[in-house]
Amino acid sequence: MNLAELLEYTAAQYLDDRADLLAGDPDSLWSDEFLVRQFNEAQRILARRAWVIMEEGVSPAGYITLATGVPVYDVHKSVLRVLTATPADQEWPLWNTSDKVLRFARPFTDVPFDINTTAFESPGRPIAYSTDGGWRKLRVFRTPSVKENGLRINLKVARLPVEWLTLDDTNARPETPEDYDYILTTFAAGKALTQPNADGQMKTDGRALLQEFDAFVKEARQDRQRMFMEPARWGFSSDTAILGWW
Repeated sequence: MNLAELLEYTAAQYLDDRADLLAGDPDSLWSDEFLVRQFNEAQRILARRAWVIMEEGVSPAGYITLATGVPVYDVHKSVLRVLTATPADQEWPLWNTSDKVLRFARPFTDVPFDINTTAFESPGRPIAYSTDGGWRKLRVFRTPSVKENGLRINLKVARLPVEWLTLDDTNARPETPEDYDYILTTFAAGKALTQPNADGQMKTDGRALLQEFDAFVKEARQDRQRMFMEPARWGFSSDTAILGWW
């Protein structure tokens, strides 16, 4: 649904507060501005809790551009998590590890290379990255040289919406998947019916709608987790599992 349809559905099916008048101000308890704000808040909660917006290499949040001598880069304010970072001229992603590993030259066992080797002493093509060096900061290792200046690193990210709904464009639709449009109307109606201008029964109905919204968000998170489940691997945990190896 686009914004106009979201507004119409919420007002007609939940709030029943709109009436056509021959003259005067619109007969409505909750303004369109209020409902749009609630649709946006519902998108934000859904995206943050369930990671339903995921993409790779898409502007403005899905990439960074390397610069000579710069090891740390800002990621877009909408990014919740960087899942992979892949140079645009190769198919395999950079190794993901912690900022501590990249900043201290120690032979850690959780990286597929020894950063103590002299091969990594000078700037060059990055081979790894971390995302815990600061709030929405991404560090690459090695530090890019002149040769890597301008190289684009495509980021696979889970993010918040970038373009929020506004009454200036009622044909726009939410950035969250269309499957969850109903959830947005449920949240907006629940918030409306729990406002001070609602009576006692309305508040009860509103709280029930907000509980329904929370349940939907949990299901959305489960949907995402099921979609991205990796194949199961064999697990050998007994001493007899390795008999005959030597």
